[in-house]
Amino acid sequence: MSALLCLEDIKLCFNRNVVFEKLNFTLAENSIVVIETGVLDGGTSLLKICNATLSPEQGKVYFGDRLSTQLSTNELFQQVGMQFESEGLLSMYTVLENCKLPLSFHSHLSDDVIVEQIVILAAKFGFTHLLDKYPYQLNDVQLRLANLLRLLVIAPKVFLLDEIQAGMSGILRNSILSTLVEHLKETQRSMIMTITAGDVDSFTDTKYQIIDNRLVRS
Repeated sequence: MSALLCLEDIKLCFNRNVVFEKLNFTLAENSIVVIETGVLDGGTSLLKICNATLSPEQGKVYFGDRLSTQLSTNELFQQVGMQFESEGLLSMYTVLENCKLPLSFHSHLSDDVIVEQIVILAAKFGFTHLLDKYPYQLNDVQLRLANLLRLLVIAPKVFLLDEIQAGMSGILRNSILSTLVEHLKETQRSMIMTITAGDVDSFTDTKYQIIDNRLVRS
């Protein structure tokens, strides 16, 4: 398998605190990776580096054989996307409208086609009841699911999910994860998901932990 994403000798510091030092990581095509994180160990920051929205002090981020800094905004949009825990949705728009915005700007699809895709994906994942809601009407779990739906609509090659399992009931978690993994395999996408202690990880191809400022396979 060829590499979709590669982090090379990443160093990240906040003030005098070293978060990552000589961190290396490669994500293969059609692969699912989980990273078990602890409190303030840099899990979200690592995803932001992968998403090219946080620049490390040292190191390089590659998509295929190209540096992230060489890609245009539209090229990055096609390569990678991140579901944040609660950020990312505009409060003045419904979930449906929030999901429609990215493709309205980055594709030539008509509004009708975009809406049809959103409705189909929402039904597939059981999110239809969220479409007419505004972000302020949603709880934390629903906000993460709405952000996930937006990412599913965008359909980048690499999905980055930040602690999406937090607060979910066992039934909801199992339903979301099984549908998500099946969907990623069907569409030949890759995923990196951060998890915390107690989260499910049985679906993953590879699991890592952040130990001593590096990613360690577990």
